[in-house]
Amino acid sequence: MIIDPIDLKLIRLLELHGHIPINEVIAKFHITEEEIFLRIKNFESSGFIRGYGMKLFIPAIAGGKWYWGCIVCETTSQFKPEQSVACLEEIVENVTFPTGVCPDKSLLFYTQSLHDAYKTINKTSGIKYAEIYKIDAYNVKVPRVILKTDWVLIKRLYQKLPKYTYTLLHRMLFSPDNDDEVRLSQLFWRKKNPQGFVSVFPNINWAVIKNYAHLHLAVTSSLRIKELRSIVNKLGFSGNITSRFKKRYIQIEFNVWGFSDTHTVFESLSSMPRINIEGCSYAYTNSIYHEWLEEYIDSKL
Repeated sequence: MIIDPIDLKLIRLLELHGHIPINEVIAKFHITEEEIFLRIKNFESSGFIRGYGMKLFIPAIAGGKWYWGCIVCETTSQFKPEQSVACLEEIVENVTFPTGVCPDKSLLFYTQSLHDAYKTINKTSGIKYAEIYKIDAYNVKVPRVILKTDWVLIKRLYQKLPKYTYTLLHRMLFSPDNDDEVRLSQLFWRKKNPQGFVSVFPNINWAVIKNYAHLHLAVTSSLRIKELRSIVNKLGFSGNITSRFKKRYIQIEFNVWGFSDTHTVFESLSSMPRINIEGCSYAYTNSIYHEWLEEYIDSKL
């Protein structure tokens, strides 16, 4: 599949929100609503979007203190994230080379103790190395009251998701045509409904795209981060310094369009003094992990 910058914007919006703010995109890119849906349909028919998965905002449902965390790790084929991470939301897989300088997996999850999650993951079979980061923290004093009838609707949506397309999901969310859909749309989180706690996000296969890649370069450098960031910005790409992996390898992200961009990034950085490129990784898949939700939903019925 070949994409363009408008496609990438739609993809990023789907990753961030699970849906497209149609009027915002139309105003910014001067395209029609029909073209937006055709582009997303192309994502689905090409296999770039491999279906959809459900997320629940657990802190609002359960109440109390919670963390939204991210585990970045180096793994072996023995690693089974679904068996070691409770309240697992999403699994991000990367292609890395050589091994050991970039994380090959990132896991998004909810937990009430980052310390306990860190201990558990580092005792898990198949983990060679893992770090854990806090993305956000929540303290919900009054849990959301959810009726049994609402849980019935949520379970029905969960069961039907394998058959859903984005067109059907969008219509249900923004133009519901029966009482059940109206109620379900009220349970969905979006900017205009911050009290919602249900979201649906796409499963993404980045390997389908032929002309674009989200590239991570792992570098070591004696430069200060501020100096390195200035150099990255001057390359003319949308680069971003994210973190250090293993307290050594500085992770720099780039959006690259084809071989020419990739070559320019590598050549530019490798020619600069006090910067050493140690390895790289490419985004491969983003998978919503929601299998545990079926049992969780059933416990509420």
